[in-house]
Amino acid sequence: MSIVAELKPVIVATLNDLYKQNFTEDNIAINITKPEFEGDYTLVLFSFIKQLKKKPEEIGDEIGKQLVSNYPQLITAYNVIKGFLNLSVNDNYWKQFLQQHYHQTELSIPEHVSRKIMLEYASPNTNKPLHLGHLRNIFWAGVYLKY
Repeated sequence: MSIVAELKPVIVATLNDLYKQNFTEDNIAINITKPEFEGDYTLVLFSFIKQLKKKPEEIGDEIGKQLVSNYPQLITAYNVIKGFLNLSVNDNYWKQFLQQHYHQTELSIPEHVSRKIMLEYASPNTNKPLHLGHLRNIFWAGVYLKY
């Protein structure tokens, strides 16, 4: 299960608890936080403004406080920037995730993914030393595969 799939029900429960309205996972848009901002994942708040009749900064602050206090094993910190709630995932969550998947021998691809995925392996020249350019290409291929 992906972290986004784990975050969505938690956020829906938080929204329903805070605002006593019927939110669903279809109302939730979660993205990876841009590198220039603090946080791991970003909840887009604009879809809640009309329904809640509040400023996005207020909504984000209320949701963030509730998530940090009720789900500290998942969310450790938050910040609100212009209608976006940036969430920091607990380091222990990632450690637990790695421990659970460490011995997994097969690459798991979600069934709903219908596109082809190319998997590249690093094969540097054994007669030359590795340098930063090689490492950049190796790491970039891994990041590209992640998405």
